[in-house]
Amino acid sequence: MTSNAIDDWADRDALVPPEPVISVRGLTHRFGAGCDRCIQLTGESAGTNRCSVCGTVVAVYDASFEVGPHEVLGVVGESGSGKTTLLRCLHLDLRPESGSIRVGGHPLQRSAVMMVHQNALAAGLYPRLAAESNVAERLLGRGARAFAEIHDRTTELLGELGLRPERHTDALMTFSGGMQQRVQLARALVDPPTVLLLDEPTTGLDPSVQADLLDVVQRVTQSLESASIVVSHDLAAVRVLASRIIVLHHGRIVEEGISEQVLEDPQHPYTQLLVSSRLT
Repeated sequence: MTSNAIDDWADRDALVPPEPVISVRGLTHRFGAGCDRCIQLTGESAGTNRCSVCGTVVAVYDASFEVGPHEVLGVVGESGSGKTTLLRCLHLDLRPESGSIRVGGHPLQRSAVMMVHQNALAAGLYPRLAAESNVAERLLGRGARAFAEIHDRTTELLGELGLRPERHTDALMTFSGGMQQRVQLARALVDPPTVLLLDEPTTGLDPSVQADLLDVVQRVTQSLESASIVVSHDLAAVRVLASRIIVLHHGRIVEEGISEQVLEDPQHPYTQLLVSSRLT
């Protein structure tokens, strides 16, 4: 084979997209008994996700998407659009009614996924313990036993995420929401998950704090080989973090694409409404 042919093959390989880390196909989840008219009587044409016959809420219907390594997918939509249900299915807090969630070609396991919650209690952190103790607890759970190793690694992780050394021994309850989320991210970096989920990372934070946190989250997601999925109603935050976006409305994906394209030139009327509402 000539050198030109070898170069051609190398170029061709470089164009092949990486295998997805997580693949979601036909994900559907309903709250209620359900009936044979639920799907027909909900969604875009019906203007609701609640079935008028049986009262069942079709929270998510037929959602399909993939996320590759180092990639961040944004999921946006107003309250009741299905974002939270989708996230809970991905975190395996809910068992989907139908569809599949696969990682590396295999059904998703809880050990492969980690969520950064809006608040520390939901994340299982201990508010009365020091920030370093909350991170050390995860290191202990991963088999670390030497005090010096645990201390050094904890200090390194918290430092990478912008926590000053003098605050490492402060109780978590004394931290702001943004700082608590940094501690969650430090725990995630102890043993990087295959799939990292972020639930409304900027909600309730001051604008200056939001900017700092977004910078930290962006650095973390770019450094991981994980697939990351951020769920938010904050389009500005999603635009910073995510390379691609899916838009949920009445439990259906109504638009998806490159973040810049979707937010600069939205095609679906609902996406247009979301974008215009943010600008007004």
